Amino acid sequence: MKLKSIKIKGFRNLKPLTLDFTGGNDIFAFVGANGQGKTNILEAIYLCSLSKSFRTRTHADLVGFEQDFSSVKCQTDDKEMEVIVTSKPFQKVLKINGVKKTASDFVGNLKAVFFSPDDLAYMAFSPKLRRRYIDVVLTQLDHVYLEELMRYNEACQQRNALLKRIREGKSGESELDFWEEQLAKFGSAITRRRVALIEKLQISLNRHYQEIAHSDAALEIIYQTEVKGSTAPELQGLYKNSRSRDIVSGQTHLGPHRDDLEFHLNGHDMAQFSSRGEWRSLVLALKFSEIDLIKEETGENPVLLLDDVFSELDAERQKYLFEASGRSQTLITTTHQEFIEALPKKPRLFTVKAGHVE
Repeated sequence: MKLKSIKIKGFRNLKPLTLDFTGGNDIFAFVGANGQGKTNILEAIYLCSLSKSFRTRTHADLVGFEQDFSSVKCQTDDKEMEVIVTSKPFQKVLKINGVKKTASDFVGNLKAVFFSPDDLAYMAFSPKLRRRYIDVVLTQLDHVYLEELMRYNEACQQRNALLKRIREGKSGESELDFWEEQLAKFGSAITRRRVALIEKLQISLNRHYQEIAHSDAALEIIYQTEVKGSTAPELQGLYKNSRSRDIVSGQTHLGPHRDDLEFHLNGHDMAQFSSRGEWRSLVLALKFSEIDLIKEETGENPVLLLDDVFSELDAERQKYLFEASGRSQTLITTTHQEFIEALPKKPRLFTVKAGHVE
């Protein structure tokens, strides 16, 4: 899969621009000081891939200052993905070839793998980031999964709101039955798909880790969940049994939104025993496993988006990342041009200053 062009208007601090990515060069580098708009370009592409930002859940933030709306169009070989966001009133419109689409139909038409310093810094400490990794991979590969995830999240929000009303004496427990049925239906399906994904990732993840870390240590990825293997009726029973605790807190304590990943190195939990360097190797291995799986499932390499990661990696890990850059169309941001001089292919270079791209 190749990104042929992107057209941006009213997006964050970026001035209106059109960038062409044809011509045989598959590596593109955006160089500039911090705060000039480099990451905004990658965010715009990510938006056309996943329909949402990797920075914020408030899409109105994507509209530039004193702008009424933002528009991002990404053109591939056969499709044009467009995301339009208005701030007043807030509205997000997704289009493919000019036709409005739902999120489940939109996501996955432009497949992208994004890698940033936040992944390196927080993956060890953030269950939310680890869950997001699974969800990003699956939503790009499986439209049904995204629909199930959206329905599950809606049911969870509704149940939480109802739990608080019950605690306040404004509703009865019987009203929970419908939302618990929905949670069980979609939660059991989500868990099955996540477990299957982990099984697919395991071999690739272990291989990449050993190559990156120059180690023969065995890396195992474990999906931690209280509901693994539960059928929908069984899961519905678990929700019913947890009502007393959930009413007190006003929160649903059970289900995919509370699940996590654990990584064991030679049988030891990495969260307890591993060094910062070992976590960096793990995160790199996760990203390369994501690329491998997308290629395996679709026959195409995803677009690789690298946001100022070279300064966070030592020479050996940089080298491994450079080699991957030669296999996928790659867009890189950096504050220092010397980081990209070691790339296996000479990139097409753009400078970014105060939202202008040249």
